[in-house]
Amino acid sequence: MTILIVLAVITGLLLWYAIHGREWLKTKPWANSFFTAIEPAEIALFKKSETILFARTATALGAILTMLTQLGEINIAPILPFVPPKYATLVQELYSCLPLIISFFGMIVEWLRNRTTKPIELVAVPDKVVADSPKLTEAVAMADATKVEAVQAVADAKAA
Repeated sequence: MTILIVLAVITGLLLWYAIHGREWLKTKPWANSFFTAIEPAEIALFKKSETILFARTATALGAILTMLTQLGEINIAPILPFVPPKYATLVQELYSCLPLIISFFGMIVEWLRNRTTKPIELVAVPDKVVADSPKLTEAVAMADATKVEAVQAVADAKAA
């Protein structure tokens, strides 16, 4: 039980940091030295992306819970009396898969974050509206070109 409490506290802190804390701390002058110190770790661990931090936290949480479930550390016996007997085995099997499902959700979120690079304001416009407006078509093309140029500039700088 102690492991689960520690895991819950660490997960809660990481999720708070990903969802609200990092942005809030960035507005505080006293946190500048903190970000200077941890920036290399942020880049290495989650590319300074709150979305990737959230995804990797979910992935790790699922992996840890999978291990604990396999070791028999997590016991759902207290809720089984509320489950009809014919479904008890199904509930136990689904419960055993739940941590793995959490990990897969984390992996999917990270994959989607790496795949989607346009600002949400550009993505949310219907394709028909973009196609019907030369100005919007140009803006989307310019965003794509700018993204490609920026990524290439970073790659060139890393290579030098």
